[in-house]
Amino acid sequence: MIRVIIDKLGSGHSDIFLKIDAMPDYSATADSYYLFDFLEISDSDIEELNLKEGEALKYGTIELLQYWVERIRKIAKGQQTFIPFDLWDEYVGGLLLKRTKLGFRTKRVYTDKIQGYSIGKSNLDKQIADNSVHFIEEEQTEWLIDEDALFNGLDWSIKELTNKN
Repeated sequence: MIRVIIDKLGSGHSDIFLKIDAMPDYSATADSYYLFDFLEISDSDIEELNLKEGEALKYGTIELLQYWVERIRKIAKGQQTFIPFDLWDEYVGGLLLKRTKLGFRTKRVYTDKIQGYSIGKSNLDKQIADNSVHFIEEEQTEWLIDEDALFNGLDWSIKELTNKN
């Protein structure tokens, strides 16, 4: 299962957590600094939503998770796709998921060929292709995650973020 959690007291740095609940357990932290740029959501878009204080990050994280779900659902058996999570000045990191008959083979990867400030959801695949990106494994670990477990974890994350706590 893959889940995403927000540090409610975060400041835009190290405030989004990725948790992989498979053997071995894994967690990572990322900044939300470039999140809205990646999602191609402008400040005026946020203002029009009339979100309460602290709700913008939840909104952006839900949008990211929905983007992930859409990308993952499009993966054909034997194919793989990159799901961005870490959007830093120096590099972009995330998960490389390959669909198999047993679920998704999942690796934690990164590349310094593209940076968080230079990509958006509409040009991610083009940037990967144009820069001849070959992802570097961050961990030697690989997880095989059942399809139902994967989507259940992402759905759980979206529901948790939707709650008005």
